[in-house]
Amino acid sequence: MKTTVFLQEENSGKTHQVDLPCVLGRMKEVDLSIPDPTVSQRHALMSFSEGRVWIEDLHSTNGVFLNGIRILDRTPVKAGDKIVLGHTIFSYVQEEAEPFEKTVVIHSLDHHRESRLDYDRFKLIHEITTQLSENHDIKSLQKNLAARLKEIFHHDRGCLALFQEDGSLKSILSESAMDALPVSSSIVERVFRCKESLVLSDAMEDASLKEQESIISHNIRSALCAPLLYHGRIYGLVYLDRNVPGAYNEQDLEVLRTIALIVAPLVENARLWSELKEHYDQAVSSLRETEAKLIEREREAAYVRLAQAMAHEIRNPLMGIGGLARRMLQSETPCPEQDRLHSILGLAERVEDVLKEVDEFVKLPEPELRMERIDQSIQKCIGEHSQEWNRTRIRPLLEVHTTHLLVPIDSGLFSHAIAMILKEIMPGMPEDSDCRVSIYDRGKEIAIVIGEGGMEKCTGEIYDEEIKRKPWSMGLFLNIAHKIISDHGGRMLFDPHGRSAYPTMITLPRNIRMQSAPDISRRAAIPSLSG
Repeated sequence: MKTTVFLQEENSGKTHQVDLPCVLGRMKEVDLSIPDPTVSQRHALMSFSEGRVWIEDLHSTNGVFLNGIRILDRTPVKAGDKIVLGHTIFSYVQEEAEPFEKTVVIHSLDHHRESRLDYDRFKLIHEITTQLSENHDIKSLQKNLAARLKEIFHHDRGCLALFQEDGSLKSILSESAMDALPVSSSIVERVFRCKESLVLSDAMEDASLKEQESIISHNIRSALCAPLLYHGRIYGLVYLDRNVPGAYNEQDLEVLRTIALIVAPLVENARLWSELKEHYDQAVSSLRETEAKLIEREREAAYVRLAQAMAHEIRNPLMGIGGLARRMLQSETPCPEQDRLHSILGLAERVEDVLKEVDEFVKLPEPELRMERIDQSIQKCIGEHSQEWNRTRIRPLLEVHTTHLLVPIDSGLFSHAIAMILKEIMPGMPEDSDCRVSIYDRGKEIAIVIGEGGMEKCTGEIYDEEIKRKPWSMGLFLNIAHKIISDHGGRMLFDPHGRSAYPTMITLPRNIRMQSAPDISRRAAIPSLSG
């Protein structure tokens, strides 16, 4: 008994009445000839057996797709199924469906709807192409692109994501409020394994996907996914899905694939543009820093010249006063004001010592940094000034709280800075007391704390408003030390509420990987300084 079925072309609205079995292909000799260059000569066979209509692929080039899924074996066909051969789409209608004339009219209306849909899709592609060609920053198109994709595909979730250096995906266009990307890992894995686009009509009918956790948790039924492929490299993907089956077909995939082909090369261009802009911004920032340093150097040079001029103007009359006092004291004639002359001479000598410090300050060289043990530099400084500590009966005590002691310093200049700080703070300390110098590890920095509680109290720098108002912040020795520490790339911190520079904290950067020093005492008292 002959079985007759109807196949309706979705593009033209034309309905074909065919008797089974029926061979479909491009040859004129087959039962249903299809004038489509993407259809093979003998493309597919439709037959009737076991009370059902079947379709099978006759080893065609582009395959046979049933409801968006490529068939591999003989597959049953039911009313309403979509059969895709090349670019030609048929709807299968049983013999008892509407009469021929009515069917043609209905699909003529569908034809207008599809034509309108195709127009909207091509309009979307045109708009995306135009906008991307005018803008190097894909992120700026996020809202517009998301809205247009939603308008065409009506998806529940969607994103355009790019691969990062660590292999993770980062979305530049996502409509989901979730922390994680709204993407099925199973679908993404299949796309990147095969390096091809994918349309999924119903995940629940796909044996390899329906049990996957990502499919179940997101309630995915239909999905589209296209890789961003450029010069053989995958840069990312465009992904859309819905919670209803049969939402997408091959035409939808073609549109998404076209969008991906447009976006892929522009993603790489945008990345290169971003890198170029970043390098440019870094260069501008570096130039600004250099300019600021040059201005600061010019300002410092002006201060240096001013200090030299002031020292010169002070030294000339001071030498006269000192010389006169010495001559009067050395005179054979007794002087009734000898005590006062001794006081004047002592003050003159003290000012002369200060002027010598000013001379050294203005001649400070740039530090020559080498990896040195910071504890050894501090011990060297304390040992060189033992007579001063003995005179003031102050006992410096070094405490080491880290084994990572190698830092880039100029040992001579750094020791001089420590000496200047101690000279500044020791006159305000009570006699016969300890002065703790503690070394701590601060990750990328090392901290030297002179005094008690410095780690918590010392938060202000010498040019902060609170510190600048303190009279002690103008101390010459303190500013000499600050200049040396700043030249090392470090900082000096003080207690904003303190009445003196005690305590003081110094922080220095570690420019290379920390290295462990040999074992040393956790608390190393300085040897006796009396001898």
